[in-house]
Amino acid sequence: MPVNIILPQWGMGMNDGTVIKWLKKVGDPVTKGDQLVEIESSKVNAEVEATADGTLGRINVQEGTTVNIGTVLGLLLAEGETAADLPPEAAPAAPAASRPGPTASAASRPTPGASRTGGNAVVTPRARKLAKELGVDVENITGTGPSGRITEDDVRKAAEGGAQAAAPAPASTVPVREVIPLTGMRGTIARRMSASAAIPTVTLNTHADVTPAIELQRELLKVWRTERIRPQYQDLVLAAVARALTETPQANAHLVGNEIRILDEVNLGVAVALPEGLVVPVIHNAGKKSALEIAKEVRDLAKAAKDGSIKIDQMTGSTFSITNLGAYDIEAFDPLLNPPEIGILGLGRVEERTAVIDGQIVIRSIGHLSLTFDHRAWDGAPAAEFLRTVVKHLKEPAWMLG
Repeated sequence: MPVNIILPQWGMGMNDGTVIKWLKKVGDPVTKGDQLVEIESSKVNAEVEATADGTLGRINVQEGTTVNIGTVLGLLLAEGETAADLPPEAAPAAPAASRPGPTASAASRPTPGASRTGGNAVVTPRARKLAKELGVDVENITGTGPSGRITEDDVRKAAEGGAQAAAPAPASTVPVREVIPLTGMRGTIARRMSASAAIPTVTLNTHADVTPAIELQRELLKVWRTERIRPQYQDLVLAAVARALTETPQANAHLVGNEIRILDEVNLGVAVALPEGLVVPVIHNAGKKSALEIAKEVRDLAKAAKDGSIKIDQMTGSTFSITNLGAYDIEAFDPLLNPPEIGILGLGRVEERTAVIDGQIVIRSIGHLSLTFDHRAWDGAPAAEFLRTVVKHLKEPAWMLG
């Protein structure tokens, strides 16, 4: 009996996915575990793998189409089966209703070269990785994939010196610099942020004397030198948050329906900015890892996210998130939750300020932190206590040397 190729659900926040590219053609032999089709959803690209040996018998969902989880994308024929064994072909899969605005169906796809991406290139991770290997600048490529995405074929043509189709002139009388479709990763971010904005949240802002943490950071320059890791303030905050979550289980929770689920593992989501949008790789079991182990992992995850090699299990399962705008000289802000998590910590800049200690005017390093929490699952007093615990671990950071 033919085997259905089904769009799975990767993570609790995933409702649908867009077929970016079929990696096999109808009639191609398939071995269990082979990658069949590339899907974009929940801010990451991943491949649906074959669950059995056989032959790709039919493709139901064409490239560029967005469909709901559970949709049958195609069918595999087992050994000895032929096209005659396939069930009657159903109507084309309906586009996912949750996508705002026009769907990226085959009928509404832009013509090749319709989206000149420039500095905001929409690039599939596989294409980005190939471009890096071939030394091709993706900002000079016109995408011919769904919604103007830059595909692997576009990269290969650019590497071979193939001509790229020019973008058509905009129909508007007002010059348009570029058009960024609210689909794919950008559309996923838009939907998730809209859902997040509907949650009743409160943001607590504080500033703390993190001079001991900054002094430890300098000390760790020597300690971590053999690991070729240059310690950052964010590394110490991640370690402090992981410890605070271990000590405050009610903060390490998901709100699902009418249930607050206190979670066993502390899995930290760390926001990473990419040209095409924000992704949140996950440090699993952070509560059981040292500051050095956390620092190593966050760098590996960020590198994988940027070169397109990150895997779906490295992007799912977070229990609490951290986002850092300190490098942009931001002091305080209101980070949006990453549902179903109930808390997210925003890091602002660290600055030197004068302070009076024991009657003496001294210079201290002051860090800014913003905690946003879901008021349905968490109240102000325990949330403030959690934030104070994080600050305490930054003020007394000697434990991070262990």
